[in-house]
Amino acid sequence: MIKFRQDEWAMYCALPDVKVLSHERRRALVLEILDDDLYYDYLIIFDDTGERKKVKSKNLFPIEE
Repeated sequence: MIKFRQDEWAMYCALPDVKVLSHERRRALVLEILDDDLYYDYLIIFDDTGERKKVKSKNLFPIEE
C-alpha cells in the first residue's frame, strides 16, 4: 500500500506496534518508491543523519503540523 510520494517528508517509526516505542519517530524524506521490491515499499533518508534505509509502508506516518 503506497501512501507517500517520492520527495515527500514523513515520520519514521522503527517499532510502531510496540506501545512504549511507538512515539519515537524520526523525520525522513522518501527518496524512492520500491515497486519491484517484494518486501520493502520505500527507500528513505533520515533528516538528522543522512542515513538511507529501505522501509515498509507501516513504518511511515504523515507529519502532523
